[in-house]
Amino acid sequence: MRTPTAIPVLLTLLAPGCGAPAVESTGNAPDLGATTVITRERANLEPSVEYDAAPARDRGPADMAAMGMMGMMGGVMAAAPASPPQEEPPPAETLARKIIYDAQIELLVEDLDPTADRIAALVEEHSGYIAEQDLSGSPGSRRGGRWTLRVPVERFEDLVRDLLALGELQRNQRTSQDVTEQYYDIEARIRNKRVEEQTLLKILDERSGKLEDVLKVEVELSRVRGEIEQLEGRLRVLANLSSLATITLSVRERDDYEPTPPIAPDFGTRIARAWASSLGQLQDLGENLVLFAVALTPWIPLILIGLVAAFVLLRWFLRSLPRLWELARRPLGPPRASS
Repeated sequence: MRTPTAIPVLLTLLAPGCGAPAVESTGNAPDLGATTVITRERANLEPSVEYDAAPARDRGPADMAAMGMMGMMGGVMAAAPASPPQEEPPPAETLARKIIYDAQIELLVEDLDPTADRIAALVEEHSGYIAEQDLSGSPGSRRGGRWTLRVPVERFEDLVRDLLALGELQRNQRTSQDVTEQYYDIEARIRNKRVEEQTLLKILDERSGKLEDVLKVEVELSRVRGEIEQLEGRLRVLANLSSLATITLSVRERDDYEPTPPIAPDFGTRIARAWASSLGQLQDLGENLVLFAVALTPWIPLILIGLVAAFVLLRWFLRSLPRLWELARRPLGPPRASS
């Protein structure tokens, strides 16, 4: 019998079919993401060279049975549908960058008034707004102004270019800060905190134990919600700063600027000013009297009690005055006997 030799022969025949040569990679893709296709020719297990070299007459029943099993397995593997190619993961979506733009501009102009009007018009034209405005100066002296402007990032360059055309440039400094990593890190932390919040809410709904345990969960839930509010506040600040650029504009007039001399008021204007000043002083006096009366109101009962007590004492003193006068006129000791 040749049955014992059939098993090693069968294992020898199965090894080439299960080895690496039966697998082919399509294209030049790396091994990790390569799509494998088992061809029909490689799927059929072929006998080894040594086995084929044996004449058919020397093959026993066990060998013939092994060959039949091998052919059956090859047919099954060939008939099996090829596994669908694995889809490669899509490329990571490009994250929108969050950059804070800031500019410091100083200009020299001939006249501040038309420049201020032009600045307001330019800011409105570029869909921005004036966050702060400070004008300083007095008649006869050089004036200056300072503006803090907020404008959308996509209009930042256009507005800067238009502002530089208003006067002589003294300073133009620009800075930028990339907060992309910080922004999306806060977003991820908020998502994690939301998951933690939902977990605590689920525990709180399902818990039916001691009151102490419930209070601990509520305290932890309050802490998580507080952290979420803080993170969302920081996220809103970063979103605002990165969506709107900030421009700090300083404008001052030239040294040789001569402002228009002030006009002296006429006599009628002086009378009107004096009348208005008198009315104002009279109004102030009336307001002060009313305030004094209001402040004195809580003391009125005490004042009345004091006045009543003083009146009673004075009345008693006046009634007792004649008697006191008589007592004062009497001699203090007995009269002396005459010698």
